[in-house]
Amino acid sequence: MIPDFLILPAVILAFITATSLLVSWNWRLSIFSLAIQYVCVVVLVSSSWPLETAAVKLVAGWMACAVMALALRNQPDDLIVGGGRSISDIVFRLIAAVMAGLFAFTGGTRLVLWLPEISVEQAYGSMILIALGLLHLGLTNHPFRVVLGLLTLLSGFEILYAAVESSILIAGLLAIVTLGLAIICAYLLTAPTLEEAS
Repeated sequence: MIPDFLILPAVILAFITATSLLVSWNWRLSIFSLAIQYVCVVVLVSSSWPLETAAVKLVAGWMACAVMALALRNQPDDLIVGGGRSISDIVFRLIAAVMAGLFAFTGGTRLVLWLPEISVEQAYGSMILIALGLLHLGLTNHPFRVVLGLLTLLSGFEILYAAVESSILIAGLLAIVTLGLAIICAYLLTAPTLEEAS
């Protein structure tokens, strides 16, 4: 069981990592932020599940990070970046992330009323990741960035779902979805270079 004093810092760190994924154009920083985000997810999920079961999410998330990092390692920078690096773009994304965080804060308070099984911290963490994941999906069409948004969205859903269902089978299926998204991302990133080589 995770100590209670770690839960609120995990919510704050989840917001920071999801915002970093939204703003950063460096793929190494993005992979690192995603790996830290999975630590936050495990802390929040372990409020409802035993730590051994919650650790499945950490292992699957870190394996997904490793798969994507191996695919990105030898890619040219113009294929990885997937967008501009202007100051106005960064400022817009930061403002959008703060607005999504405020939406998650108000939505998390109402979510606790609808689902009494979920704690306030879990509601905030899940709503933050879902809101920022959807925002990420709305602002990009690059395969790597889309998969980062989907993994963030899925992480928020996993926190929410862990509070109402404690099935080991569901934990395994969600881990398979996480790894499947990483494998699809790796394929989409390496397919153009494989076609040029053949």
